[in-house]
Amino acid sequence: MNMKRFGLLVTVPLALLVGCGEADELKTTETDTEEVAEAEASAADETTAEETDVQESELGTNKIYMKNKAVTITETMGPIQFAIDKVQTSRLTVAEAYSDSFDGQEEVTVVAMNMIVENTVDETMSFHPNQATLVTNTGEQVSSDLWFSDDVGGEFMGKVKKEGNVLFFVKAKPEELTDLKVVIDGPFNENFDKVAEERYEYTINVTK
Repeated sequence: MNMKRFGLLVTVPLALLVGCGEADELKTTETDTEEVAEAEASAADETTAEETDVQESELGTNKIYMKNKAVTITETMGPIQFAIDKVQTSRLTVAEAYSDSFDGQEEVTVVAMNMIVENTVDETMSFHPNQATLVTNTGEQVSSDLWFSDDVGGEFMGKVKKEGNVLFFVKAKPEELTDLKVVIDGPFNENFDKVAEERYEYTINVTK
């Protein structure tokens, strides 16, 4: 795997797929109040760390803003079953070595969506949700980043299922984002004939 791509996949998609853990329940006794107080303080620190999850990678420092928000988008596109089940936003402070990869921007907001695609027939179908377009409430329109996204598109040669994270980079800060519109072209067969609608649009709320 290309190291440039691997860095962000560690930072973002794995965080997207791993849910927040819950602190173990504290057991108290009447005679050990000092130990209990220390345990409570430790649990509070862990909770704070989870709420402000910061991850380091060779790409830079990535601070999670909204983590693992459940989404219930499901669509039948002819023989293709499509779903978006999670979305996450974060703010990446770009390492100097990767400045050129982000057009010299020192910081970017990362929008990560977990997409699930399944071809339900034996015929080969082509579908490219990893080439989606994102329109933000702040007026930005960007294409998904194929370099850093997982390979969840392309040819589905028979009853194939793919799942992974599709990433978008925007300038607006995560807290400025409220609604995101995702635009995806429909699937087509080996003869380049559309097998469903020409285009699909979904609006996702990304407020905390």
